[in-house]
Parts: sequence; C-alpha cells; structure tokens
Amino acid sequence: MSVGPVSGNGIAITLPPGKTVFWTANVQASWAQYVQVRDFANNPVFQANGASTGGHSPTQIGQGTFVASGTGAYTVYLGYNNGQSWSQVMWEEMTLNIGSQIYSSSFNFISEDGADQDFNDTCLTLTWFNSIG
Repeated sequence: MSVGPVSGNGIAITLPPGKTVFWTANVQASWAQYVQVRDFANNPVFQANGASTGGHSPTQIGQGTFVASGTGAYTVYLGYNNGQSWSQVMWEEMTLNIGSQIYSSSFNFISEDGADQDFNDTCLTLTWFNSIG
C-alpha cells in the first residue's frame, strides 16, 4: 500500500550503498515541476525541473544514474516553482525477489501540485538492481 499523501518537502528513503541507481523524472503539468534528491550529508545528487511540452503532454525532464554511497540515507524533494512550493506526494517501494534473494527494487513517487487531485504532475522513479551487467 502506498504512503501518503505527504509533503514533498523531504521524504526519507534508504538505498543500498554501492548499488547503481537509475532515475527518471517525468511530468504532465503546465507549472514547472521540481525534483531533487540529496544524500546523507545533504549534498544534491541530482536535480531536475521543467514543465510539459504544450502544458500537459507527458515530458521527461531528467534521467541518469548514481552510485548509492555512505549510509544509504537519501532525501527526496518534489515540488514546483523551482522548489519554492511543495507538492503532495504518494509513494511506495516495490521489491522484486525470489525467496530472500532481492533482484531489484524501485521507489515510485507521484505528485499533485494543485487542487484537481489527479496525482499525475510529476512521476519520479528510482530503481536499483542486485547486479549490473
């Protein structure tokens, strides 16, 4: 069951240190959306912002990879207006495993920036695999 809605002003998650994390951020919104992930030392790992082409068309505003480090503690921020306002967010972690062997895990975050409560303004996905290559 998903968590939320909660404020996008700092959602704590844990990623396994040493694993490569793939991320993608997509929007369907006329207002400029904002995504940032910070590490355990409060350093930005990545940031993406932007609005939809034509106001509501699905648009990717960023993607990439990073290696989880330190304690594995990360904080996720989702908002709009360049991070000056915070969205309402629903999120969940989904793990794919056979028995106790975890093969992959993903965090999915969806946000709502206004009053229509459709929770489709931003979608951020963070995915890691047990092995790479």
